[in-house]
Amino acid sequence: MTEPIHDPVTRVRQTFETRGESLIVDTWLEPGGGLPPHLHPQQEERWSVLEGKVRFRLGYDERVIGPDDGEMVVAPGVVHGVGSVSDRDAHLRCVVTPPLRLQAFLEEAAAAGQQGLFTPRGLPRGLRGARWAAGFLKRYRDETVFLSPPAPVQKLLIALLARD
Repeated sequence: MTEPIHDPVTRVRQTFETRGESLIVDTWLEPGGGLPPHLHPQQEERWSVLEGKVRFRLGYDERVIGPDDGEMVVAPGVVHGVGSVSDRDAHLRCVVTPPLRLQAFLEEAAAAGQQGLFTPRGLPRGLRGARWAAGFLKRYRDETVFLSPPAPVQKLLIALLARD
């Protein structure tokens, strides 16, 4: 298991462990934290809440889940997201198959948050933040797709600001 990374923008801490053909991601959501709606075209994720309760979005459905709710299976291409619902940390585990570059993606996002490239609302801070975001979206667009900003805006950002 790796040392924990912390993303101050999403208010998430994570550790990673490779197990066979999967990546195990332990995630701690701080109060007010969460992962915005997104999808992975090529990966399946299996989420379990180990401690606490979270708001989990799976496709168009959203509900509060805890340890007794079992595993939430997210098929490739299905929109999902997770958010804090209490004043205590929630601990989740996600098994990702295949891992692809998800660990690098999450580590880069956390580093950008630590460098102040994003506002607390998750918007790029200034031209430097916008350039970084455009390059990030371009690097990972085949593996992780965000719902916001809308796809046409993402394409425009990449075309105008992403450097090769």
